[in-house]
Amino acid sequence: MKPQSRIFLVLIFAAAIVLWWIQPESVPPSAIPPAVPATDSTPAPEITPPSPVSPLPGSDPAVVENRPVISPEDQKKALDAIDNLEFTFRDFASALGGNPVGTNAEITATLLGDNLKQVKLPIPAGSSQNDQAELCDPWNSPWFFHQLSGTKMEIRSAGPDRILYTTDDFVR
Repeated sequence: MKPQSRIFLVLIFAAAIVLWWIQPESVPPSAIPPAVPATDSTPAPEITPPSPVSPLPGSDPAVVENRPVISPEDQKKALDAIDNLEFTFRDFASALGGNPVGTNAEITATLLGDNLKQVKLPIPAGSSQNDQAELCDPWNSPWFFHQLSGTKMEIRSAGPDRILYTTDDFVR
């Protein structure tokens, strides 16, 4: 028998002994107390529904309470813009092996060619670029990008009220 085989067998035997040694003691069934039936006749506490969510700090309560009406055309415009962004991220990922990361301006620069392979993708239809070199939604508010994984990114438009995390946001 080779020396490596002997060492391997000794290690397996030692591991088995250690596992047997540290194994927790089982509790015999006689040591477990029997379940006591409930004899209390008090009624169960009432569950109250949660109170309405208050508006986010800094948001306009009128917009939160009176949900803005978004026309079907605006909805389609926003959803198409998000689809086009997703296609751009897909194309970028297939060329470079993952989504761009960073702030909106950093992601925009990466999409426009500031990357290792100098791959340049056009600004997606439905988006524009502002003075701070950020990609903007159809209402000229910067898109909010949240990297969920190396291949999945949440895309958020602030919507017509131009305030993030309100009821009129578009998210995918």
